[in-house]
Amino acid sequence: MPQAFRRFPLGLALALVLLLAASPACGAEAWAFRFDARNFNSAWHDDLSFHNTTDQDAVVRLLGVSNGTIDQGTPLDVTVPARRTVSLSDLFGIWQVQVESNLWVERFEVPEGVLVTSRAGLHFECPSPCGAPPNPRPDLGAVAMPVFRSLTPAGTRQFHFGADLGAQPARSNVGIYNAGGAAGTATVALYRACDDVLLGSRTVTVPPNFALQVGFPSDAGAPACSDQSKLNTWLRYVTVTIDQPSLTYVFSVLEDVNSIPHLPFGLAGF
Repeated sequence: MPQAFRRFPLGLALALVLLLAASPACGAEAWAFRFDARNFNSAWHDDLSFHNTTDQDAVVRLLGVSNGTIDQGTPLDVTVPARRTVSLSDLFGIWQVQVESNLWVERFEVPEGVLVTSRAGLHFECPSPCGAPPNPRPDLGAVAMPVFRSLTPAGTRQFHFGADLGAQPARSNVGIYNAGGAAGTATVALYRACDDVLLGSRTVTVPPNFALQVGFPSDAGAPACSDQSKLNTWLRYVTVTIDQPSLTYVFSVLEDVNSIPHLPFGLAGF
């Protein structure tokens, strides 16, 4: 046995081994857009769910928030029991934040073996008995939202295909999160896929550690596709380029804002 190990107290060595065994493993960082928005008599809200695929309890920890601050004293840890699923919607008073907008981003640490899902739920705004205002149940439907495991490097052109609702007139809402330490300039462009014609573009300034949404109206009045051989003339895509590390998404909704949108079908992730 080497001299250094012979001099190391056995009791202290055993204590260190037990401490390391009991310490939770460090996880990987993840990001998700959070939101709570109201429009006429309907509203959108999100939910994060965690599923632990391992045989030991795991802890998901909130690390940071955009567009505001984390409430002083709010619990940062979400315990996910072994082989169980936990929804943030069921954990009242945890991960409380003070934000200055209805859209923000949360950064959190996820241990290995824990799955994360994000959902956007659409619901009626109504009083009891359908639920304490706002109604917590997405009774008009819910769709999956992305959970990001890394930031997009500055200057990288991001593509979002399927920025449409088929042939229905739709507007595209583009979410942009500037993860950098300085204000960023973002260029957002909407294209028609049949001939890759630019239908519109916008340039916006995004403050540091801030998330916002840019809207594109329906392009129903645009000229017909210049490539007459194409049958799929309704496919649209959006590109986003920003000079700071970022995250982006595109959400398409019916152009008629006076109608009550609903989701008549759902597709689980695969």
